[in-house]
Amino acid sequence: MKHSLPYWHELPDLDLYLDQVLLYVNQMTISPDDIEQKKLTAAMINNYVKHKQLEKPVKKKYQKQQVARLIALTILKNVFSIQEISQTLHLLLQTNSSETLYNHFVDCMRNEENEETPEIIRYACQSVKLYYKTRQLTMELERSHHES
Repeated sequence: MKHSLPYWHELPDLDLYLDQVLLYVNQMTISPDDIEQKKLTAAMINNYVKHKQLEKPVKKKYQKQQVARLIALTILKNVFSIQEISQTLHLLLQTNSSETLYNHFVDCMRNEENEETPEIIRYACQSVKLYYKTRQLTMELERSHHES
């Protein structure tokens, strides 16, 4: 599965309202070949804010940094718990900017990582890709059983 996630500079520069965030993040993270994938919902975002895994919106608007985090959370939560993701991001953000980390993540998901990509991001992306590959193989197996 190859995501064509937007890089930081491609994310909307305007602050977005909740419904715009949902539309944008779901368009960026749901791949056409995966019907099983769960969409991001308003309840999920509210929970992330409540549990301090996402900064509160300013005047009900979400900024680029929050959108980037939601894209990463939406993809990574298929494999890792939200607590694990937040804890790791917290540690990584002590030495890297959100922009740098997010762009490394996008590189990885696009199979374009380089030696500067933190090992933890590289392994997280590999885990996600293996998860998707397993899902794909399971669906193919189910199809072949239905056809026989």
